Amino acid sequence: MKSIHNATTHIIPLLGFLVSCTMGGDGLNSNGGNGNELSDATDSLSYVIGSDVGSQLEELNEDIKISSFMLGVEHALKNRTQLIDSAAADSIRRDLSMRAQQQFEQEREQLARERDEASKEFLAENKNKPGVKTTESGLQYEVLQEGRGASPESSDSVWIEYVGMFPDSTVFDSVTSPVALDLERAIPGLAEGIPLMKVGGKYRFYLPPELAYGASGIPPIIPPNAVLIFDVKLVRIEGETATTSIRRTRGVFRRP
Repeated sequence: MKSIHNATTHIIPLLGFLVSCTMGGDGLNSNGGNGNELSDATDSLSYVIGSDVGSQLEELNEDIKISSFMLGVEHALKNRTQLIDSAAADSIRRDLSMRAQQQFEQEREQLARERDEASKEFLAENKNKPGVKTTESGLQYEVLQEGRGASPESSDSVWIEYVGMFPDSTVFDSVTSPVALDLERAIPGLAEGIPLMKVGGKYRFYLPPELAYGASGIPPIIPPNAVLIFDVKLVRIEGETATTSIRRTRGVFRRP
């Protein structure tokens, strides 16, 4: 979902690029044609930059007068006296930024509500599927392959292989070689679920948002109030001495 917040963070750098590309020229050029012709490389570059700026402005969802916008660009390019002093301009920018942040928060809250409803509906249906078990905390899981070894303690580190998915089967993370995970630092759903396994086993865990990343998520990887599904194979138990190696930068498995 596009956001006004994203637009405001990109427009100023884009305008700065526009100014740097066109300084030294005659400001707002006329190509001498009918307004719909691009006669040379400078025309093409100018058009592309203008199109990019226009696309960003559209995301602002603000009433923008093209004539006043172009006048501001021209005055900046030609170093003319500004019609609005710097203090007033800063006030306008702050007001725009505040509205942008408010809309961003509204969009995020709306997405969180929609995800929350979808997650509850999915989990309510999923718990009735054959083979799916539900723990007291609300964690759901099914045994894909039984293991024959020992089960880890909650204080252990383990080596696992995994695939992380959303309910629509979109994969957001996976590993094909075993990686280490400190269960004491894992997100709650996996910290609870993996000790249910035995070495050599493969389980599918369905984590409710409250056992994963809740209403915050991990933007942009994990949306708010998302159910996370993990297919986990327990390769071996390391005991309490191993360090966490899983996704140190992305932190998909680690507690927020």
